[in-house]
Amino acid sequence: MGLFNKLAEALYTKPTLYEGKQPTAKVVSSQYFREDPKDVTFAELIDMHDRTPQLAMAVSSYKELITGTEMVVTSEDEGATTLIEEWNRNARFYDKFENMVSTLLITGNAILEKLDEKDTSDVEEVDMSTIMGKKRSDDGSETLYYEHRNNTSQTVKLGEGVMDRFIEFNLTNYAKQPWGKSLFYSLAVPRRSGVRWTAPLVHVLWGMEDAMGAMLLNNAYPITTITYSGLNDDDLKKHTRKWMEYKPGDKLIQKEKPEIEFFETAPGSKYTDYVTHIEKAFEIGTQFPHDIMTGDFTSRASSETTETIVTKKVRGFQRYLANTLKSKLYDPILVQNGFKPKKVDLKINFTTQNVIEIDPKMVIDMKNSNVITPKECREWLRSNTGMDLPDDDIIANTQDERDLKIKKLESIINVIQNTGELQ
Repeated sequence: MGLFNKLAEALYTKPTLYEGKQPTAKVVSSQYFREDPKDVTFAELIDMHDRTPQLAMAVSSYKELITGTEMVVTSEDEGATTLIEEWNRNARFYDKFENMVSTLLITGNAILEKLDEKDTSDVEEVDMSTIMGKKRSDDGSETLYYEHRNNTSQTVKLGEGVMDRFIEFNLTNYAKQPWGKSLFYSLAVPRRSGVRWTAPLVHVLWGMEDAMGAMLLNNAYPITTITYSGLNDDDLKKHTRKWMEYKPGDKLIQKEKPEIEFFETAPGSKYTDYVTHIEKAFEIGTQFPHDIMTGDFTSRASSETTETIVTKKVRGFQRYLANTLKSKLYDPILVQNGFKPKKVDLKINFTTQNVIEIDPKMVIDMKNSNVITPKECREWLRSNTGMDLPDDDIIANTQDERDLKIKKLESIINVIQNTGELQ
């Protein structure tokens, strides 16, 4: 046997092992530093979303576009497909997935935790408002998370040595940054202008809406001064008590005419341009055309030219989510159940939305069918095709002249029919 073993060893060729090449460039921060979210915490982003309807509408709209279509699981092996579909139902994963997408859009990041890394029977979403930072290796892979526990007022380490237990999703991922960026990140962070820092645009909006509410209330209930010249303190107290008891519609008979002065916002103040600028800033900052939700037909139709861009962004989100779920969640589940992922070739797809693009012919047909008015049709054509149309006033005058001629012709026809002769 010894001679046979020696002969076998001499004839045996060891397989060549190829190691993945490692980059020489490293991330700026490594395992020696804790990397926190920059400029705004996840808890602050969640609070801004909850308090700002403009942000909440964009997030909810994107979430419905991403998760509103059916997530379809297919593979080369029917048994593998059935396994994943049953796992989704048993773990109630579709509901958890929708909630996770909301978290991803709001904070720019979301983390799923496998309740057992060796036997993935269920997952739960990590509360991103508790995540304070992370550590990464020199190549950028995560090594642990820092979580703040409110009930113990301490920061604990999550995943140290067992990072395979966590699946991280990032809304944006560029320049090897440690964290993804929120859908409205640019609106939520302060900016430096020269030597000073400006407030986040979300706070500017809050201040603007507070000021607008204050102006409205001040005009409805203005600060009023009532002056009686030459009265002593006792008489002044009597008049004060009377004014406090007056009700709307009361009639006053008095010897002395007081001087009454109101302090109101100047009626000529113009804030339209400022409000419009903030509205546009939020539309750009949330990357969502708000006119689709709030505008009339013309503005909605104009916004639908950007709908294609929104749809492309949504499909990009869906593609990223599908790839991450496949590689980080479903493939390990297949391996645990004896399937080979490469052979099974599992695919995750989202059903395509049936979006109808509006073209000029459709708009004209809608006008001819009285679905929209001629004015709305002309506005759409002018805004979306660049057509140089005559002014609406000219069209209106021309239409009036045509109507008069038709009425005159109808009256002549009626005379002929009634008398049998032309007068």
